[in-house]
Amino acid sequence: MLIGFILLVSACGYDHCEALPVSERIYPTKAECEKMIDAIQRLRPKAVLFCGDVYRPEN
Repeated sequence: MLIGFILLVSACGYDHCEALPVSERIYPTKAECEKMIDAIQRLRPKAVLFCGDVYRPEN
């Protein structure tokens, strides 16, 4: 079950290899996650950020 989105940073550029979480915060919508990307890129325009899905395993 999808529970939200996490903000990730890629050290390898736009191929998403070895993406690392920026924080432990889970955003409830992709729009909120993308809003945070916009805010961070104003300060760090070269950062490669994207939103990743977060799932909770179904029992």
